[in-house]
This record gives sequence, structure tokens and C-alpha cells, in this order.
Amino acid sequence: MLGSAQAQFFTPSFQNYQTFAQRSVGYVAATVKPDFTALAVTQALKPPAAPVKYKYALARTDFAFKGQPTQQSRCAQMATRPDDQRQMAALCLGLFQNMEALPEFRKHNVSTALAVLIGVSLQISRGQELDEARSDLLIRGLNDVLIDSQTMKGTRADLQATYESALMTAGLIVTLFQQGDETQDAQLSAAAKALAQSVLLGFGVKP
Repeated sequence: MLGSAQAQFFTPSFQNYQTFAQRSVGYVAATVKPDFTALAVTQALKPPAAPVKYKYALARTDFAFKGQPTQQSRCAQMATRPDDQRQMAALCLGLFQNMEALPEFRKHNVSTALAVLIGVSLQISRGQELDEARSDLLIRGLNDVLIDSQTMKGTRADLQATYESALMTAGLIVTLFQQGDETQDAQLSAAAKALAQSVLLGFGVKP
């Protein structure tokens, strides 16, 4: 997901990835009760025998995306030097765009973005990959949670920041893991897993 010129940023000593994940998840989950989110995840992993009846249409967690993404500036704060921050911001923006380009991804929908973040974290932390049916269960479960928790009554700017943060964090986890696998760097792989575990814990899910 990144070029060789950007790979320099994916070293364990460059920044504290876990701190970024905790901040990002804390921001995303600020108004969503973790126990309700955990219930949606459990239901997706172990679907009940009877079809699940959801309360709200998925369109209820769509929002109007305005302007250009801004959360790459938060992502760039992991770096210390101004030049590094500028390059890190560009990298995080690229990760966001890559995640939005995933097949079947519903753009500008908070439930879908959170489902991607949680799904990536489950795969990296637990080795559990959600198939299409389970991914849909997770999205629809989160959709109900976001509406019942009044999260969707937040400002458009907050919803957009939540959406962007979720996708950038998901992209960062995937990229760290891929870099660790390709270079056989155990520290990078461990950093990806630590990020994924931080995400799951932030949403009340056992890593």
C-alpha cells in the first residue's frame, strides 16, 4: 500500500503507533458504548440461527462529506520533524484513499468505516477474517448501535472526522502488517498487532 520511498516511516522507532491507535479509537468511540459495539461484533462472528432483524436502514449512517480530508494532520503528529510530518500526512492521506477504494465499500458511511477498522483489527489480532456475510452483519449491527447511541446526531464535521480516522487507522494497521511480513520484521508485525489490539479494546472487544 506504500512505495519504497515511504517505507522509511514504518520503523518501530519512528513513532508510537500504539499511542496513535489509542487516540484514534478514543476519538472514534467517544459516543459509542463499547458493550453495544462488542455485541455487534459477537453477533457477526457467531450469527444466530434465526435471521437478524435490524431496526434501521443503512442509509441512516450516511453523511455528507464536505471538502477534503483533514485527519491526516492528526496522523502526521506521530512524527516529530516538520519534513517528516508533511510526508507522513501524505502517506496517511494515501492510506485513506486506498481504503475508500476497496471493492463494495460504501463511501461516506460511518458504519462501514468502523466495520472495516474492526474487521482489519480482528484479522490481524486474532487471525479471524470476516467473510462477506459476516461483514454485512457487522455493518448492520454497528448501524443500529450508531443510531441508538445518538452518534449520528453529532455534527457533520465530527462524523467526517470519525470516518476518516477509522479508515486511516485501518490502513495503517494493514500496511504495518504487510511491511512486517514482506521484510520479515518481527517488530513491525508486533506493532501491527498492538495497534489492532488497541482498536478492539477501545471498542470493548477481546483482542
